[in-house]
Amino acid sequence: MHPALTLPEPERPLNPYTGWGRAHWEAVADHLVDGVLRFRSPGGAFLRPPGRTSWSGPASDGLEGFARSFLLAAFRLAGARGEDPRGWLTSYAEGFDAGTSREPWPLIVDRGQPLVEAASLVIGLRLTRPWLWDRLDESVRQRVVEWLSAGVRVEPVDNNWWLFSVLVADFLESVGVDDGGPVRERGLARVESFYVGRGWYSDGPNRSFDYYNGWAMHFYLGLRSYLFGHAFDASRLVSFLGDHVHFFDHTGGMIHFGRSLTYRVASVAPLWLGTLLGVSPVSPGETRRIASATLEHFVTRGAIRDGVWTAGWYGPHEPTLQAYSGSASPYWAAKGFLGLVLPPDHPAWTSPEVLTDDVEVVALPEPGFLLHRAPGDGTARLVNHGSTDHPGDPLYDRIAYSSRTGPTVAPADNTFAVLVDGEWCGRPALEPTGIGPDWAASRHVAAGVVVDAVSVVRGSSEVRIHRTPPGSTVRATGWALTSTSTAIVSGLDVRVTAGGMVAELSGLLGYDSAEALDAPEGTAFGKPAIVPALHGTGDLFVCRVALGETAPPTATAERTDRGVRITWQDGTTHTVDLDDLSVVRSDA
Repeated sequence: MHPALTLPEPERPLNPYTGWGRAHWEAVADHLVDGVLRFRSPGGAFLRPPGRTSWSGPASDGLEGFARSFLLAAFRLAGARGEDPRGWLTSYAEGFDAGTSREPWPLIVDRGQPLVEAASLVIGLRLTRPWLWDRLDESVRQRVVEWLSAGVRVEPVDNNWWLFSVLVADFLESVGVDDGGPVRERGLARVESFYVGRGWYSDGPNRSFDYYNGWAMHFYLGLRSYLFGHAFDASRLVSFLGDHVHFFDHTGGMIHFGRSLTYRVASVAPLWLGTLLGVSPVSPGETRRIASATLEHFVTRGAIRDGVWTAGWYGPHEPTLQAYSGSASPYWAAKGFLGLVLPPDHPAWTSPEVLTDDVEVVALPEPGFLLHRAPGDGTARLVNHGSTDHPGDPLYDRIAYSSRTGPTVAPADNTFAVLVDGEWCGRPALEPTGIGPDWAASRHVAAGVVVDAVSVVRGSSEVRIHRTPPGSTVRATGWALTSTSTAIVSGLDVRVTAGGMVAELSGLLGYDSAEALDAPEGTAFGKPAIVPALHGTGDLFVCRVALGETAPPTATAERTDRGVRITWQDGTTHTVDLDDLSVVRSDA
């Protein structure tokens, strides 16, 4: 067993919200690097903690552990200006020697995982150059260059992977090997083709929007500027960061949405990046509060065990993982420690923590998201009518996600499903059809059935409108709450309570029955879970879903010639036109 993580005393009053300062980040980084170094191969080229094997195999997983932990060590060492009381530089120098000789790393090949790890290696080598690269034997440097050079000649996966080859080319050029010009131009041009505006990149040519926009696209493009001096359109990062802050709740939770969520605190990397480059629209105190709250959130909920990141969320959790996830994959969380590169006297570490009151609704037309909160309730919620590349994946295909809940496997939460040939058919790939200040719309085809969908949000409530062909039998589900949750069903209202959190689902039009469904396997937040559900038959269905700790806004709905009119409890109305999928709001 690895010694338990020992944290410093809370640093107040500088950090009134989290109590965490730079010393806490350093303590966690030291714990994680020391913890994984226990699992070195004899020569030090591979670091593979116990656990699952990815589809790339154990050798690739061992390289992953080496590269990703080296990235974390590099951030820590760079911030300490090379001071290395724990002997990490020697350990990693031995690994570079062995990985290119007696314990050979897997070669970089087309669409192979070693290309991903090469990017972490070159970032770390650049940051620690005076203390590691420049002190390696010339023969070792030549072998490392030879291994890396394949990274500018292979075909990457057609998404953020293009930037791995770009970074390898940047590093090789910095050490006098200039054979990466063509791949750099090609890669940057391809990534540019993924840009959809206002700081948002699709992760490939497929409207795939998730955390990769921040911890991959912006992260690598921005670090190219910081490490190698290349041009960088900072305005895009500035625009994105204005959106990104709304993905975190007031207690450090992040919206549980998209793939690779086991990277956890990598989500705060773009916030540190904006500060590092001196362009962030987010104040230093708020940047640190969000980042520290996120790290503290996972550390105190069991994400680190026996000195290493677990593969999952609050500990091991298979549904959070992908086939490419190995036991060391979670160490990409290293990106979230980028702030350690900043000196201790930087305002990011010395400014008092700030908690900014959030606007109630943020509409993001480019990815097709609505982000919404309730006054006095820090829960972050995301409604998705735009990210569409992963049909059938619970981490993408649900209508909504939050920082306090995760998707169930079965029965599916937050869905609208049509019964076709005895099977419930949920939302596959969707087509975004419109978005406004507090609404979003899309269309999808479920097993041949065309479904028009509109979401209207207000505080912690969301009204969902769905139109189908006449006579459709449907099921709508709401937020899943876990562990000690209890449910009350009354007419067309379902209320699920777990601790201080309440999930509500109310049928407003088209539904004729309600129930609470058991989900024994629960979610990433615990198990079992309860999923509220409504059933109905017809062509127009309206329900209200709510999640939060405060009383949600209630609403009624009435059918109109072209759609639905929603009336909120304060008299505000939203008139939904289902023919052109638009919404008009009239304040009381």
